[in-house]
Amino acid sequence: MSTAGFFSRFVASITASIRSGLWFTLLIVMAVTSLLIVALTVSSAGASAVGTDSGRMALSFVVFLVLVATLLGIPTVFISIREQLGRLSFLHTYLVAVAVGLSFMVAAVPAMLWAVLSTGVGPGVWLPILGVAKLEIWVIALLVALAHWAVTNGSASTVTAFGLIAGITLGPLVVMGAASLGTPVKQVTTTYYIEWKDQNQALDPQTGYPVDPVCPTPSTSTAYLTDYSAVWRATEVNPLALVSSAITPAVGDYEMPGYDPSMGSTPMTIPLDLFGTVDLAVRTMQLPIETSIHINECENLATEGTPYPTFNNEKDPRDVIAASESGLVSGLVGQGIYLALASVALVVVRRRTT
Repeated sequence: MSTAGFFSRFVASITASIRSGLWFTLLIVMAVTSLLIVALTVSSAGASAVGTDSGRMALSFVVFLVLVATLLGIPTVFISIREQLGRLSFLHTYLVAVAVGLSFMVAAVPAMLWAVLSTGVGPGVWLPILGVAKLEIWVIALLVALAHWAVTNGSASTVTAFGLIAGITLGPLVVMGAASLGTPVKQVTTTYYIEWKDQNQALDPQTGYPVDPVCPTPSTSTAYLTDYSAVWRATEVNPLALVSSAITPAVGDYEMPGYDPSMGSTPMTIPLDLFGTVDLAVRTMQLPIETSIHINECENLATEGTPYPTFNNEKDPRDVIAASESGLVSGLVGQGIYLALASVALVVVRRRTT
């Protein structure tokens, strides 16, 4: 087929898919929903409190929405395209799939621009995030193109496309689940609690705790936890996790409503956006399980100003970031391996069915 013929057929396929109404409807839903998400986020009192960044949070919501729309929208739109135009060439299918995926991002541009400008989110954040998100659109489009190229039957090709997408999104969760079936690590936590003697006990007006706190005989608890440090890289194959690893997590000291340092309140260290939330979860998996933990509330009160410097005795996010690494390269390599295996499998399928 000549270049002119290929181009005209490509335009015809785009036009036909738009006329079907499904693609256009999804774009309208994307544009409206993304704007609504940004509006609710930037106007939220919680997202505008000290230690937060509503613009970054809104941007992460919209980018995640674009990725989900891409994962589900490309194979869904291709149902109507396949019905109208039949089986297309691999290159033709791939380019149409890329066009569909990028259109979701274009529809969300007004919302993303609003989010970026609302709090002045810098290019050091949105540029790598959008770059990796665009890469993920190409990856998902490639999986859909491979499925429609290899499988003759339209319904079967759609099922195959969704199966490949499920593999790259849910496959990492299967790996994590398999790891949890292994031998757990025994973790013993020894906690020295502040002793509260009676109601007449002298209290420090600044902290609300005893003036001279005493932490007598400790309490011991045992937990059996899964060590994911050997398999954490598998999680980065998931598109949402991979995009989140495009930037270093940023955290802030969130001051909850009613925050009053004179009453012993302390800020809570939290991620500024969903990217940080997801990436911190993956980075936490990198750290080996501590087999012995000692918590002394008296010492914490003296050094940190509170017996509970972290929520539920979890690791401080800043310490997790400092002790871990980005999983971006691992995710890119993992997705490359997944694409290679999928390609080999589908080449075999095509040869056996043609």
